Parts: sequence; structure tokens; C-alpha cells
Amino acid sequence: MSKLNKVLLAVVILLLIVLGVILWKPNISNIFKPSYYAIYLTSGDLYFGKMAWYCPNTLTDVRVIQQQKDENEQPVLSLVSFNDGVVWGPAGDLKLNKENILWTSKLTDESQVVQLINKK
Repeated sequence: MSKLNKVLLAVVILLLIVLGVILWKPNISNIFKPSYYAIYLTSGDLYFGKMAWYCPNTLTDVRVIQQQKDENEQPVLSLVSFNDGVVWGPAGDLKLNKENILWTSKLTDESQVVQLINKK
């Protein structure tokens, strides 16, 4: 058996093992599911979104908290889409300057923010 055939056989076996683990343990597929993050910037802005795998410091499906007042002049907080809810009408993903990021936090599926996003 040539060296190339051995390498190809090893790659095929490795791929079969990985596929078997993914199919045998369905929850492991969540590794590939993008998660929501909270990103807090030096400007005081707080964004929620999915970290893009293709570009560091980029958020997709971005949401922001918006404060409005109800009929009794009481403040009401809502979560709005960055592309639809911001006055200046941005399009696409949000690319962040890494020097302006104070902290990031991965949100769980049980998070109130994630549950609110999934309802919409």
C-alpha cells in the first residue's frame, strides 16, 4: 500500500469516526450552532448577536435595547433588530473594533434575551 493510500484511508476513517460521534450524540451538533453573545463597548453600547465564524469581532442577527415611554410616561425597554430599529438604517453585519470591546458574554438558551429573540 502506497503512502498516499495510507493517508487517504486514515482521512476516511477519521471522517467516519467524527460523523459517527455526531450521529450517536445528537447534542454534540450544538457545537456547530452559533450562539448569541452580549457585547459591551467602551462607548456604553450593549449589543446582542451571533458571533460570525467567518470574521472576528463581527456580529450577525444584531439586536439592541431601545427605551420608549408608554402612555403613562413610564419607561419601557424593548429589544429591536439593529437593521430595522436604528434610525440611521444600517445594513448587514456589525463589525466591531476590538479595542472598543470591554467584555463579551455567551448567552445561554435560557437567557431572557435569547428567549425574546426566538419568539420573534
